[in-house]
Amino acid sequence: MKKTTLSYHIIRNVLLFCIGLFLVTFSVYYYFTRNTIRETTRENAIFLARNTINRIEEVLSPAEKIPEIVAKTLESEFLSKDSLIPFLKSVLSINNNVYGSIIAYEPDFFPEQGTYFAPYAYRQGDSICSSVLGDKNYEYFYMDWYQIPKITNAPYWSEPYFDEGGGNVLMTTYSVPFHTYKNGARVFSGIVTVDISLEWLTKIMSQVKILDTGYAFLLSRNGVVIAHPNKDYVMNQTIFTIAKENNQPSMRETGRNMIQGKSNFESAGFKSKWKSGKLWINYAPLPSSHWSIGVIYPDKEMFASLHRINIILLILIVTGLFLLSYVIYKIVNNLTSPLKHFAESARLIAEGNFNVQLPQIKTEDEMKELYNSFSYMQRELGNYIATLKETTTAKEKIESELRIAKEIQMSMIPHIFPPFPDLPQIDVFAVLKSAKEVGGDLYDFFVIDGNKFCFAIGDVSGKGVPASLFMAVTRTLVRSISDKEFSPSVIVGTLNKSISQNNESSMFVTLFLGVLDLSNGVLNYTNAGHNPPVIIKNSRESTMFEKTKYIPVGLFEDFEYGESSLQLDSGDKIFLYTDGVSEAENSENDLFGDNAIMEIISGNLSAPPRELINKMEEGISAHVKGFTQSDDITMMTIVYNG
Repeated sequence: MKKTTLSYHIIRNVLLFCIGLFLVTFSVYYYFTRNTIRETTRENAIFLARNTINRIEEVLSPAEKIPEIVAKTLESEFLSKDSLIPFLKSVLSINNNVYGSIIAYEPDFFPEQGTYFAPYAYRQGDSICSSVLGDKNYEYFYMDWYQIPKITNAPYWSEPYFDEGGGNVLMTTYSVPFHTYKNGARVFSGIVTVDISLEWLTKIMSQVKILDTGYAFLLSRNGVVIAHPNKDYVMNQTIFTIAKENNQPSMRETGRNMIQGKSNFESAGFKSKWKSGKLWINYAPLPSSHWSIGVIYPDKEMFASLHRINIILLILIVTGLFLLSYVIYKIVNNLTSPLKHFAESARLIAEGNFNVQLPQIKTEDEMKELYNSFSYMQRELGNYIATLKETTTAKEKIESELRIAKEIQMSMIPHIFPPFPDLPQIDVFAVLKSAKEVGGDLYDFFVIDGNKFCFAIGDVSGKGVPASLFMAVTRTLVRSISDKEFSPSVIVGTLNKSISQNNESSMFVTLFLGVLDLSNGVLNYTNAGHNPPVIIKNSRESTMFEKTKYIPVGLFEDFEYGESSLQLDSGDKIFLYTDGVSEAENSENDLFGDNAIMEIISGNLSAPPRELINKMEEGISAHVKGFTQSDDITMMTIVYNG
């Protein structure tokens, strides 16, 4: 694994926290700033559209009053046809925004003038000119500006048009119907109009400045483009034909809203072939003419200032993070440099150099506490190692003495098999496995008086050195007493008196002692609280000795022991053992038990002594499954051959 430093982890964690904090803060800032810009732009768009509408209305609204006043004048008093042109010129002279005005009469209204009679005054340069319109090439009473207000009997703003034969300029006309009385009846007599040149309107629209490349456009009530930066659209396209050519359904929907007189500020659902990128649009109607003005805002430019600020912020933050990383690196390195020395000192201490020089700490902070802890550890480790050496030396001495004691103990019991090659009447094999270095189990056998075979097996209470000493005393006394006495009960009784005297430790030993007469096979034995042996009759059957009624040796000095007799036949075997066999435990605290002993013996009735004991050891090992031995294990098998 790649090694990383503490400063790296601190810098990484601080940077991650700072970056996370920046992202959260920036997201909140960006969200609210973007909404603020959008709202401010919306308000500006509404103001700009309203301001442009007001400028247009400043021309259109007064222009509407002119034909209305003229119509009322014509209805209230009869003007001679010769006074009409001077009247119209006077009207134009006081209304500079009006390009021209016409009083168009119904056909044959003045019979002497023929079918057409439409006095018209108009501006030409700085002069006001006049003419009478109407002929076969200019049949005005079929034109929209005449027909629509006549039919609807209401004022009407016409669609923009190029007036050929009249003003010969692009204009729009506001028409008002007027009536006169003939034979007492009020009848429709004609139309009074004012013509507004769209040249001033184009100038007003071109003066609308939106950001860098935004623009405004104007639609008629039928969606015809009246004003647009793209001159090819003006009077040649409607918003609907543009939408169709560019396959923009959303533009068509926006056009419907505009000609219906609606107003809104919204994200344009269409893209302009003339202006790339996402667009925002604000549209509003003109009250007088029912035209609609649209203001286009490029999204990129609308949020350009925000993007510039974001870039500046990003540069500042990245620079700040680099500076912060450098400052943290310097501070952390300065604070943690002693740690490297402490680490090196710790390695040297681990190698056994407890006098290594620790780095000097002048500050009164956590480093000082670490220095004090290392210094304390250094002293304590030195003291501990010194104590450990003494303890280890003492332990090694004790272990050495225990090994010697075990060797002495094992040398005290018979360990050469077969033990009596010159006595064919008897065969013996025995094992003793101590749970510790030395133990309290014992076995012994020897010949007394030439033809008597004395054997014993015992288990001293407790374990370890005290039990081993008690075992050695017991074995020595048994041999000493047996030199003079052949009766098992006498031997055990004398042993009990000797051990019970001055037995301040209250230790005792369970003992099975037998004396076998090799000449006739009579076995006399005394069981002093020991596990009952197993008798195997001539490899045919096996049974346990009866349970003893005598207490272990060493408890009561005056206790009287008895003995029992048993006739052995040639080939009979006796299996003796201590409770370390029957009480051998596995990891689940299950005991080996007497039943397992009898089962193994029953399966090996004809086995020689060594083989029988080996089988028993295998059975114990299979039961405990490697679990630690908790008690001494001693087994002995005797075969009487007659």
